[in-house]
Amino acid sequence: MNTETVTLKTGEQLTVKILHPPLLDYASKVGCWGDIREDLLGGQMKTWLFTPYFVGEIGGEVAGSMSYYTPTDTRDVGVVEFVQTAEPHRRKGIGSVLLDRLIKRFRADGGQALYLCTTNPIAGRLYEKHDFWYYVGDGMRYLTPDAADFDQTYLAFCGKAQVREATWGDLPRASVLYNHPEPRWLIKDYFTQCFRDTRFESHFVKLMKQIENQCGAFVVLENPKQRIVGAAVLKRFDTFYEQHVATLSFRVCPSYFEQAPDLLTHAVQQARDLSINTLQIYIADCDAEQKELVKTVGFAEEARLRNRLRHGKAWRDVLVYTLSLPETVRPLRDAGDYYGNRRLWQAERVASSPNRKA
Repeated sequence: MNTETVTLKTGEQLTVKILHPPLLDYASKVGCWGDIREDLLGGQMKTWLFTPYFVGEIGGEVAGSMSYYTPTDTRDVGVVEFVQTAEPHRRKGIGSVLLDRLIKRFRADGGQALYLCTTNPIAGRLYEKHDFWYYVGDGMRYLTPDAADFDQTYLAFCGKAQVREATWGDLPRASVLYNHPEPRWLIKDYFTQCFRDTRFESHFVKLMKQIENQCGAFVVLENPKQRIVGAAVLKRFDTFYEQHVATLSFRVCPSYFEQAPDLLTHAVQQARDLSINTLQIYIADCDAEQKELVKTVGFAEEARLRNRLRHGKAWRDVLVYTLSLPETVRPLRDAGDYYGNRRLWQAERVASSPNRKA
């Protein structure tokens, strides 16, 4: 634990601590996504994510805190999360002090780009003072001085990429892929309602949780520099009668369009392994590149949803592209595993009752 003392403009002494999971007594005093709070703050995710917490204390009590999340192995990109200052200590400069230390630590580890989001104009002003700028939607980005060409170089082609399953270490990497201006597809990620001008950070956490318990799969395309240049997520329908059907959402940076079929083919195989034989992709009718990519692995246009998307002053249709796998699949789960259906023990009672009919 690193500790230093800073004198605030109020004359108060702020003790700044840099903490690393497991946070023990501090776990209840800092912010984190509820879905992964216990695991992350308890240190169970250290294999994938490096998550230093910057905590400021006055008189032994936590007055403010924030963190950034970066891949444990590369630490080149990160997302700043859970910036908070206790109400009695606001406007004392605590957030500025902590953010300054956060950026210095990130740069010391060779970091290039930090992402965050805010809907608070006061917080936005703070971030702007520390060289964050509005980048996409309500999302902001900070680039280190030597990363001015980040958008042109970070996702540039550097050799053949490999497909693998997503891990929690891909949270910051996926943020780069989905926040990058290219490709300009109108639907960025269908599951988390992320569109062309919508930022992407916590969306990754939602996706990873949504696919748990054989509800779906998440695969990524990783280039030789360990950068995520493509991602595909599939999620099955949550009813007994539709469990063989899944929706697929994907994104690939232009420099790796040629390997999009590899990514999609791997996703299709994941679908087979999950007893899914019908895959559907929702594509805006204006996104010709995306349509051509899905056709290369056998998807075909099946339906058109008229005027589904408002695009400026115009309307866009959503096209449903479908791939039917020839294999006959068995139901992965019994009807009783789903809401409203009769459980096995209930069926047995009905069957054995002499006075009741099913």
